[in-house]
Amino acid sequence: IIRLGKYYVDRGFRNVHIDTALILHTGSQMLDIKILINEGYRSIVDTIIYKFIGVLPYSAYDEMYSNQRIFKGDPYDRDLLDEEVSRILLAMNNLGFPNATFRKDSSSAALLYSTNNFIVTLAFETGVMHFFGDITISQEPDSSRTDITNDIIVSQMDYKKGDVYSLSKRISSERSLNRLGLFDLARIDETIPSIKDSSNSVPSHVSLRPKDKHELAPELLVSDENSTFNLGAGIGYTNRNFLGGARTFSTRLRFRTQTIGEFPNYFETNSNAVADVDLTFEMLQPYIFTNKIKGSWAFSLILDKQKAYRQDIIRNKFGFTDRFAEFTNGFLDWTLERVKLRKNASYPDSSSDPAIQAQIKLLKSQEQSVQFNSIISFTIQRDKTNDIFSPSSGFVHTATFTESGALPLLLKKAQPDLPFTQFYKISLLGRWYFDVSQQKRSNIFGLKLKAGFEDKYGESRSNASRGIPQDHRFYAGGGGSVRGWNSRDLSASGDPTFGGNFAFEGSLELRTNVFHGLRNSFLEKIWTVVFLDFGNVWEKFRDLQAKDIAIATGFGLRYDTFFGPFRIDYGFRVYNPAGDAAGKKWITERKFFGETFSQGVIHFGIGHAF
Repeated sequence: IIRLGKYYVDRGFRNVHIDTALILHTGSQMLDIKILINEGYRSIVDTIIYKFIGVLPYSAYDEMYSNQRIFKGDPYDRDLLDEEVSRILLAMNNLGFPNATFRKDSSSAALLYSTNNFIVTLAFETGVMHFFGDITISQEPDSSRTDITNDIIVSQMDYKKGDVYSLSKRISSERSLNRLGLFDLARIDETIPSIKDSSNSVPSHVSLRPKDKHELAPELLVSDENSTFNLGAGIGYTNRNFLGGARTFSTRLRFRTQTIGEFPNYFETNSNAVADVDLTFEMLQPYIFTNKIKGSWAFSLILDKQKAYRQDIIRNKFGFTDRFAEFTNGFLDWTLERVKLRKNASYPDSSSDPAIQAQIKLLKSQEQSVQFNSIISFTIQRDKTNDIFSPSSGFVHTATFTESGALPLLLKKAQPDLPFTQFYKISLLGRWYFDVSQQKRSNIFGLKLKAGFEDKYGESRSNASRGIPQDHRFYAGGGGSVRGWNSRDLSASGDPTFGGNFAFEGSLELRTNVFHGLRNSFLEKIWTVVFLDFGNVWEKFRDLQAKDIAIATGFGLRYDTFFGPFRIDYGFRVYNPAGDAAGKKWITERKFFGETFSQGVIHFGIGHAF
């Protein structure tokens, strides 16, 4: 009763009345307890007053009154007031006042007996404005490297000596140093003078543990690329701080396959193998104009084998990443590629589906020439999740806009026979996470929605021999898509080999940490999952019909590791729009164990499905 009373009072129910009734069952040892709660009136915040003891610059007040956690007219809530105090103190830390304190003796929540509402006063003492002082840098003696100069470190920091002190700038500078890839650990320690100290200078010290400059490493590859389980091997070489400036140069030779049983005919044009091998040289440039803009260049030689075709690709890619805001990043990629496509001899030359007929005809025509693609892609992403591997709250919103053909069109006069396709592509992705557990982070609900559209434009629209490149089309099915189907095994056209030009899909997932709180290091890493997936791909947007949206459900296990959760999912079909000869589309029209359950699909992967 005391605990419940405090809970209600802290949330504005000043006149709550809690009583109990005890009912003893005669002739047994059972006793029922009823808790009777009369909440009464809930007080609201009639007025909220901020008092700042000390001097704040005028510009700081905008920050003080933005993103408030509680407002005039809101129900009184002690937890929200505590969050508001923490918000103000953090804002003051970022505005140059690291010694700012909350003055409890000058703060109050006064109850107005006339209205039974509160006048809240929050008082803060600002202290003296501080500035960043001297910056010292040291490397651990046993891993020290002379090629990593102080200029490299300073260029990645968001502050310099004399700037107004900001806690967020110190944290973001530490993150930038750790993202360089040069260090096993980069840490920034600061010394804030006490209130009694006359100095207002905050010195900081950067401690570094550099990685080896050269690294040659074999690789065992396990991934869920293309929404299915891939297994492979590779070898890579890395040169950290290549030619100075914190550049990283690397080269990788990698082989991956989804069809181990096709050994050794992975790249024969008469096999059903799905595999790829690529040799990539990559250069990462961490500083372009500012430390927020990073660049990359990659040159790749790729053999991409799918069931219906094989692509021989020479690809040159330039990429730029810009941090627009704390949680928002932009990515600009320009890809130049030469593609030679070959139809698999074992794939049928005809189909009863007109859309598939057109794709087979296109494959045959593309075998006669080499295609040149110039593809520009821009992605903007806002990520406010609370964990990179296993988020329990927050969201990720991503939008990607792609255009191909502008550059080759400019070169057409100089080289009239240059084969290329003009097309555009739009992809939207949203992921949301909610902690729905009474015990923190033991029940997580996730939601994903994804849509994409692409189409040819210009002269390519009327040219049947110029198709959108196969690796830029949309596919459905697999461990990260609709999990009742294998990878790239779902399509509204009936033959999923060639994908589609419009995609829509979504997933709902409940993740439960069943052994939460047992304090067993092994069992606490085990999660169970139940999910519901839906979606499909269509050849054209106008082909979209609700009756073509496939539905799958299932369950799975997760085991947390340092590189993310290892995933096993089993999915089966609730609604199969293709059905069969008997028209058994819904799960209720099929035998559960004999048809539905036995035809389910097992997916392995690293990381959550979304």
